Amino acid sequence: MLSINKKNNQHKSVDLVLIMCPAWGVVQPPISISYLKGFLEKGGIRVKCFDFSLELYKVFPEKKYWDLNYPEHFISQQLFDKDILPILMPFISVWGERILQCNPRAVGFSLFMSTINISAILAKYLRAVKPDLIIIGGGPEVTRLKKIIIEGNKRIATINKEVMAHGLFDVFIDGEGEKTLSEIVLEDDLAIIDGIMYYNEYNKIVVNRNRVLIPDLDILPPPDYHDFELNDYTKKSLPIITSRGCINRCTFCADSPLWKKYRYSSPEKVVSDIKCMNRRYGRNEFEVVDSIFNGDLKRVAIICDLIIINKLNIYWSAKMSLRKEMDRGFFERMRRAGCTSVAYGIESGSQKVLDDMRKNIDINEVKRIIKDTWKAGIQANCFFLIGYPTETEEDFQMSLDFIRENSEFIHSFDQVTGCHIEEDSYLGLNLDKNGIILRTDGWHSQHSTPEVRRERLNRFRELARTLHKHYQCEVQQ
Repeated sequence: MLSINKKNNQHKSVDLVLIMCPAWGVVQPPISISYLKGFLEKGGIRVKCFDFSLELYKVFPEKKYWDLNYPEHFISQQLFDKDILPILMPFISVWGERILQCNPRAVGFSLFMSTINISAILAKYLRAVKPDLIIIGGGPEVTRLKKIIIEGNKRIATINKEVMAHGLFDVFIDGEGEKTLSEIVLEDDLAIIDGIMYYNEYNKIVVNRNRVLIPDLDILPPPDYHDFELNDYTKKSLPIITSRGCINRCTFCADSPLWKKYRYSSPEKVVSDIKCMNRRYGRNEFEVVDSIFNGDLKRVAIICDLIIINKLNIYWSAKMSLRKEMDRGFFERMRRAGCTSVAYGIESGSQKVLDDMRKNIDINEVKRIIKDTWKAGIQANCFFLIGYPTETEEDFQMSLDFIRENSEFIHSFDQVTGCHIEEDSYLGLNLDKNGIILRTDGWHSQHSTPEVRRERLNRFRELARTLHKHYQCEVQQ
């Protein structure tokens, strides 16, 4: 019998509870609600965060469901009802009571494809016990929900129908949540709040005007991780965000359409936040989880210089774009500033496929960059995208050849995925132009089918094992 965590039965009263439901990562504390807490508490709003994903993971018999290989158990309703729901249900009332003991005016759920099922169940419990509680939903799934409402987009079939039902969620936040959440908690009139959707007195959903993006990210405090048991997460490093958006326009990615424009914190603010987190939590390892850390190379150089000048004894990693301007000296400066690893979205070893993806990089420059990274003493961790619509067998062989030829300079394959068609990406918005056909078993093109992608992923995995490289795979249809 599973042991249900009933600790922290007594909580101070707060204005807002922020919740991360399963399944979410157990590597690091949830950064989205941590940044929201930091911002809101600076404005005088009392906030409590719960990471129920980690709590369930710790006692759940099948740990593999939290692995990227098995996301479908929290996404597929059939698998969820069969394998997750029977074990989950005793936890719902316990979690619900812990939330209500905080006596919040409102609760907020981070809605992702993998968290939406359990979020809806927990929200239903809270609604039944405390009908006047303001229940808020935010995150990527709200953007998908908005498309259903405004465009009647029938392609989006993963939204849990209960989430859309009137009476469960009071309001949805579309886009950045800091200022919007603050206004929801403090204001009584939803009609004047930008960036939300809500049900009016006639049970009709209202879509307010879009909220203007925060122009200066320096106003945001560092994330607040005080509500989490940091030693329970599998990584010692703490996540930090230094920018939003991306300078690239890769055809398969929806980050740029989501964030609209690339914005970043100043080098001084980044280093100040690192110092603050080091002082608060006693950690000297950090992971920059931006979509792209090196959107502005001059900023990266100044951040490194400030870390060196301030003699900060820290270690850090980041995701970076493959930019030909980065030379050996650039990486050596990063290494002196404590950088230990960089993740690159290489995606393919075929120049033709890279051009089709609009990666704007020459494959020979890719080889030079990962070699220079390695020579500077920084680990190069690579992302590959398998089964792009125009990827032929010959193109895929070029990816395998690239790996064999450059194995010495590659530390690991941190993310190898079958190509997924994001609705707001260039591919998703131009299906016919790219020869993409959506079917119930997944998408098809002339050169890529679900079967082809699975088979190529298996071959990629076998090669990685032969080369003794760490490998993380996610199968996408």
